[in-house]
Amino acid sequence: MVIRLHLLGPLALLLGALPSHAANAEAQQQVKAQFIYNFVNYVEWPSDAFEGPNSSIKLCLYGDVPFAAYLLSFSGSIVGQRELTFIIGNTINDIYSGCHILYVGDDKRIDLPTLWSQIQYVYVLSVGEREGFTDNGGIINILRTKDRLEFDVNINNALSNGLFLDSDLLALARTIKRNTAPKND
Repeated sequence: MVIRLHLLGPLALLLGALPSHAANAEAQQQVKAQFIYNFVNYVEWPSDAFEGPNSSIKLCLYGDVPFAAYLLSFSGSIVGQRELTFIIGNTINDIYSGCHILYVGDDKRIDLPTLWSQIQYVYVLSVGEREGFTDNGGIINILRTKDRLEFDVNINNALSNGLFLDSDLLALARTIKRNTAPKND
């Protein structure tokens, strides 16, 4: 079963939703939450990514996620034919049961080098918002450019995780990276 619902219009609108003169912190948090919710609609997970045909899509929030309240408002939403559920945790054990989407908060970015090797998930869309996130194993990196929020995608990391990203999502990305080797700083 392929999970995909085309919502190109709403995601495209969000790309320009933060003009520089009106970019307050709360509006940015709302847009980040909407980005992540919309990303779910542009990912194809293989059917064996789920325990069964009625299993939910699990979105894990790892660490401090300032926009969690906005994102949690989507709990119970139906994406394709699956319910969106959330797992919130501050330790690897909290999220060890598995995720389909993993957002890594700023306070946990130092854990990234060991996180990927410890959890060894497959079929996980990882999302962060730090420079270098997609160079170090992440798939989508949300970042603030001069006048708006945009995102980068590492297509090889997605394919390595067994995920296919819709071409509509790739068309909206600021950059599409193809490197898979982590940087050694």
